[in-house]
Amino acid sequence: MPSSFRLSALSSLLLLSSSVMAADVATITLENGAQVRLKDDFTWEYIITETKVAAAPAVATVATPTTAVTSTAAATAVASSTPAIEAAQPVTTLTANAIARPELLGSTAKDGIKVTFNESQWKGDKLGLTFELASTSGEHVTLVEVEASFFADDGTLLKTEKLEVWEAIFRMPETYLRKGEQRKSPVIWVEGVDKNRWQKQLINLKITEINSR
Repeated sequence: MPSSFRLSALSSLLLLSSSVMAADVATITLENGAQVRLKDDFTWEYIITETKVAAAPAVATVATPTTAVTSTAAATAVASSTPAIEAAQPVTTLTANAIARPELLGSTAKDGIKVTFNESQWKGDKLGLTFELASTSGEHVTLVEVEASFFADDGTLLKTEKLEVWEAIFRMPETYLRKGEQRKSPVIWVEGVDKNRWQKQLINLKITEINSR
């Protein structure tokens, strides 16, 4: 068998296996009612959101001009009413179990780095967030970025924003996040979260980037 053919076949198998590894294997319900999605790359994740179709908005009436021609050939504009129907839009919301168990939301881990929502504060309309970071990684971490999704008290998604919860100072090794350390982030300010709708402090975290030296 030519070597080029064998390499081509191997590449195809690798691509196939990588795509299969990303597939979901099963969904199970734990004793506490939480649902977990299992993947065949030996990872798992809580199922915390679902997509619902919001109620269609009220039907609006739009005036459409038509023309009526008389015997004298004069044109008179007559308004006729036709309904303008808007399609209902899908809305991302938390599951009932996630709302009841906010501890499922406020923590995330990846590659030995764990980030946990710690506390919040308000300054006018600005929301200040503090996070706890812990490392079991052998790398000296200089940057940790998370995707934070803010949900209203009824579970409706308010906004999603990427936050740098840890950033080391250039050429200052003491600011690196090292193995075995636990650090507290500075206060990170976020705009666009409605204070009156965020009383339950429902925030979901997902690590999107880790840089190290």
